[in-house]
Amino acid sequence: MKIQPEHNLLLKWLILTGLIGFSAIVAWNEGVISSLYSVDKSHISMAITLIYLLVTLHCAQRIYTISTETNLSKRIEDIIKNEKKIILNINDDQVLINSKIKLPECLMTEYIKDLCFRNNNISVPNDNGLTSDLNDVYNSRLKGPQEIGWFVSDMMLKLGLLGTIIGFIFMLGSVANIADFDVSNMQKILRHMSNGMGTALYTTLTGLVCSVLSAMQYHMIDRHADELIELTSHTTQIHLVPKINTN
Repeated sequence: MKIQPEHNLLLKWLILTGLIGFSAIVAWNEGVISSLYSVDKSHISMAITLIYLLVTLHCAQRIYTISTETNLSKRIEDIIKNEKKIILNINDDQVLINSKIKLPECLMTEYIKDLCFRNNNISVPNDNGLTSDLNDVYNSRLKGPQEIGWFVSDMMLKLGLLGTIIGFIFMLGSVANIADFDVSNMQKILRHMSNGMGTALYTTLTGLVCSVLSAMQYHMIDRHADELIELTSHTTQIHLVPKINTN
């Protein structure tokens, strides 16, 4: 039997975050990050970085939650597979199998309880419409908290584009304020244009990088959320329902 490590999703996320942190340290030692914040006169890059840190904290919380739910669901799957016949009892929001095994509180347990109604009777097992609707409900419950993350990820990209526009405005403003194009004024123009171009490019770079990295994390969360729903539906419909005898 293939043994999955505990908190498999969390370990994957920690590896990804470690690589991102290592890259950030290398960029800091090379002076890239300090140059980014010093050249960006709009300070949009700093704002995008702070937003990304908040997004990472949100991803950490969601990943730990889904990872824990997956571990508990797999434990329930093993319990159900090891029982030849199942008598399902629901008492005080507790789900008992064969009156001796208490299922841990998790998403799969809630799913099983939602399948039970009318004096603890399982609804028609082949009611595909009910099962599909229930899957949609739990899919929405798992993926709902990520919606704000996808919105913020897109917002970081748009902030980077806003910084591009501001940088070009800085460039054009430096030219518009010069009346005489002598050597000293040209040096000032080039310096201001360089600062404006730096602002435009660095904010775009920051927005792109942070948006892509946050999207990678939320994609990982959504993919494992889908796997958790599939595990829950498969375990209940294939392994639980055929064995069940409710009281």
